[in-house]
Amino acid sequence: MEASATADTYEDFPPGKEEEEYEKHFEKDFPLSKSFSRRVCPTNRLLLVLTVFCAVLILSVSILGMQGLRFTETLQETQKGVQNMSQTIQQGVIQLKGKSQNTTSKLAALQKILQQEDDKWLNVLKLTQTQLETVEQNSRTLNCEIIEMKSNGSKSGCCPQGWLTFRSSCYWTTQSRNSWQGAKKDCEEKKSHLVIINSAEEKAFVKNNRRGDDTWIGLTDESGSWIWVDGSSYEIDPNIPWTASACLRWGGALRASTGRTPLGKIQFRQREKQQRKALAGWGRWEL
Repeated sequence: MEASATADTYEDFPPGKEEEEYEKHFEKDFPLSKSFSRRVCPTNRLLLVLTVFCAVLILSVSILGMQGLRFTETLQETQKGVQNMSQTIQQGVIQLKGKSQNTTSKLAALQKILQQEDDKWLNVLKLTQTQLETVEQNSRTLNCEIIEMKSNGSKSGCCPQGWLTFRSSCYWTTQSRNSWQGAKKDCEEKKSHLVIINSAEEKAFVKNNRRGDDTWIGLTDESGSWIWVDGSSYEIDPNIPWTASACLRWGGALRASTGRTPLGKIQFRQREKQQRKALAGWGRWEL
């Protein structure tokens, strides 16, 4: 009877409510304390939070991993580009060095060729000058021979063209102006020297045939004493009338190279050697 009553009791429950009734009878027959209920709920929430955190962490790690892969790929591409650029630059530098060495070699070869050409032309110029001097010497010799034949053995007047003859010497002067050193050099280039006056007649000849006002002669005191350009000492000769007016006036004077006023009867105006230029001077060429 008791069993059937229990069965009737279960049969009276509608479908779907058996579980609810079971839970009620379970709680009634085995009651749970409130502290246990409280402990169960926080545990479920903690698991939920941990699950969500793990999901977020996994998602973040996945995103970071994908970004890391992309960054690694980008870095590798950048490194590859830099390496390619570096190789290109190195190849360019090597090519430029090769071109520079080639250009330097060509330049050195051209300089060598130019130097050879310069040496060749210098040799040609020297040879030409030598030949001209030879021709001039031969012409002078031939002219002297012709004059000697015409004068029955006398060489009087045998001077280069344009030169004047006085006794056994040839004289030449120019209208160009120069310093004493320049006049001396010009005479030496003509195989002659500035005139050395040895007599009153020679002084008068030079003075009367000059082509300008001031004319240099071959007398200088640069060594401290008066000497002629051939190194001989100057000595006052009473037979050569050197007058103060002839030596001191700026016009029509025969001038020596001086930087001071010497002692003695012959007075020369004191002046700087290179400040005033006279005519190039008288050149003398011995027959």
